[in-house]
Amino acid sequence: MNSGETQRRLTGVSALINLFRESLLALIPVLEKANLKWEQLQEIDLFDNITETLFQLIVLPKIENYMSKKHNFLPPMPKYGFFYKDYSKTSFIEVLPNNVEHTSGTYVFVMFNSVQEPFDTVVCNVIDEKGNVMKRNIEIPYTDVLFRYQYKGPEGNVVLS
Repeated sequence: MNSGETQRRLTGVSALINLFRESLLALIPVLEKANLKWEQLQEIDLFDNITETLFQLIVLPKIENYMSKKHNFLPPMPKYGFFYKDYSKTSFIEVLPNNVEHTSGTYVFVMFNSVQEPFDTVVCNVIDEKGNVMKRNIEIPYTDVLFRYQYKGPEGNVVLS
């Protein structure tokens, strides 16, 4: 966290996403020693592989463990950093912004972006109630959001905060 951010107590999915973000931030000093500046990282395809791997290592196992134990079911989850046309058949991590730009729709976490500082912005899509993407590439400051996991299954919604 930078000096301008206030310490927030995060739990559940928000804590998992925060831990994932912290792992990305921890790589910055090492990559800078290799002359890779954080401003350039999102232009490097190999860094996409690193972020996807860290997401699969830190975030997905906890959510999958919860789903398999509580619901005996593992719905597909979108890959980190990939844009989908439709989320009707997948689970997803919902972004809960403090200030809502769109009055209708659900915000779906896609990835982090670096605008003023490394990984300071959440990129998401807005979907309708059927899972169709209504708007893409919505950017929200990381400090203005929380996260939760959501899946609309045959028996109704499964939500993990």
